[in-house]
Amino acid sequence: MQALRATTTGANPKYRLDLALPPEPFLGLHDAPLVTLLANPGRSESDPAAYARPGITPRTLHNIATDGGTPNHFLSGAEPDHPGSLWWRRTLRGLTTLGHSYEELSRTVLALQFHGYHSPEWRPIPFTLPSQSFTFDLVRRAMSRDAVIILGRIADVWTIAIPELRSYPNVVTPKTRRNAAISRGMFTPQDFERITDALAV
Repeated sequence: MQALRATTTGANPKYRLDLALPPEPFLGLHDAPLVTLLANPGRSESDPAAYARPGITPRTLHNIATDGGTPNHFLSGAEPDHPGSLWWRRTLRGLTTLGHSYEELSRTVLALQFHGYHSPEWRPIPFTLPSQSFTFDLVRRAMSRDAVIILGRIADVWTIAIPELRSYPNVVTPKTRRNAAISRGMFTPQDFERITDALAV
């Protein structure tokens, strides 16, 4: 924890981790058929007030502590104007055009962050957190059940941590790796078909 606190002082502000916000290393049901690998949760000036709203932080921590995870509360909850809800609805809007509701997607998409602490911009931290080891295990469990895995931003970092991803046949990669949106235009027709097939199971 002392090493983690060191990332909150002296660092460039755009990379500084905000330990006052709840960590979000994973979001969703752990056995979801579609898994998206991300960097870390972002941070905006509105986040402290947004996470202080009644129920938001408890639901976030409940997801972390629950065996098997919980549906993505930013998609299934009653706070559509929360920054997390806005981000997830924007990111998955392309799948709603195929007939999937946000409520359904809250159960069928698992998001895994390389680390779960909020910062304005991504930068790797120079140590491995216990939650990262669990996240890496979730990736390997996804591979063991043949889940479709979206490997976008920081793909090189993910494949260093989990070399098996390089040869996993159900990996799909977006055309633009810095954009997390899951939509038809972001993938080749073949890869997007694999995404839609995963959600149809």
